[in-house]
Amino acid sequence: MEWINSSDSHILEPEDLFEGALGAKYPDECPRYVDEYQGVAAKFYYTGYEYVRIDEIVEGDQSEEGQALQEEMIRASNDPYERLKCLDKDGVWAEILNSTWMLYTMRAPNDDMVRDCCQVYNDWIAEHCSADPRRLYGTAMVHMQDPDWAAAELERVRKRGLKSVLINCDTRPEWPLYQDSHYDRFWAAAQELEMPVTLHIITGNIKDLFTFHGDERKKVPGATYQLLQECTWVLSNEFIFGGIMDRFPALKIVCSEFEVSWLPYWLFRQRQMRSALGPSMGIRQPDHEIDAYLPRIFHGMVDDSAWDLCIGHVPMTNISWGSDFPHARCTYPNSQKIVGDLFSGHDPALMAGITYYNVANYYGMELPESRAVAAE
Repeated sequence: MEWINSSDSHILEPEDLFEGALGAKYPDECPRYVDEYQGVAAKFYYTGYEYVRIDEIVEGDQSEEGQALQEEMIRASNDPYERLKCLDKDGVWAEILNSTWMLYTMRAPNDDMVRDCCQVYNDWIAEHCSADPRRLYGTAMVHMQDPDWAAAELERVRKRGLKSVLINCDTRPEWPLYQDSHYDRFWAAAQELEMPVTLHIITGNIKDLFTFHGDERKKVPGATYQLLQECTWVLSNEFIFGGIMDRFPALKIVCSEFEVSWLPYWLFRQRQMRSALGPSMGIRQPDHEIDAYLPRIFHGMVDDSAWDLCIGHVPMTNISWGSDFPHARCTYPNSQKIVGDLFSGHDPALMAGITYYNVANYYGMELPESRAVAAE
């Protein structure tokens, strides 16, 4: 067995992280755990805006074995040394650690509270990852309503050792679009600090499936499809055709948890927009051919069985597997087998890149001298 790396893992923030720090300041809105919602007695997380049922979002079921798995993963979120044990058990050397609850809180309407929550989270995740900076790579959370604050927070967290940042997947309707020069100070800071900017599901304008309750759940299949497309139009409209990637030619973008098999069709449509549709409508055109931007755009996948459609269309060095630990579809504790099955029959060097080297190169990870798992 050889080590693999996860480009998209998550952490469940401690129950009292936000309430303990900010409960007095925001007594009604502060994110917290509650024991009931809409008459259902269960453990929910109030995000400052919406409610998520804990036992639905965390991998596991109501069986004794499933409950034990949930408890193990929750312990690993609270204790970095337990987390490292899980990595060893799963044959994962290192992982990019994204938040769970802070993703949802990015949608809360109180911008002051969201900014405060970002700072609390960023300090906590920096401390958590300091247990082993070679293996735990925390992603900072930065709310984009105030770009001056966002740029300052980016500089602050970089000094704390965080190497990437996750922002609102899209601007809210009342904000300027990301392509507006209003945000240029932030893009400039991310470029100068060499911090990849992550677009992740949940943080934009599309409601996440786990926040639907009661009769609303009839809409989940369609809404989920919308959710999993959000970055495709943001990437196109703001970063490429909106000119951000032209103005900031070293800026790196990460599309996280959107999978990858959509990329060939998306590329066809972007090329068409540049060559035919855009010029006919007087749309601002990118400075370069669409393919020239692809090396700066990184894509995460978990279990996309059609991933190989991308071969020959996008740089395969910019695709990387992630475990989605500890969420409902995560691959733990069977990541090695799942990865082996997913990439079976393909070039071993291609598999090694997607499951190990690509994310390490993109984020500058420190790798062990040998890929062989020491436990063998």
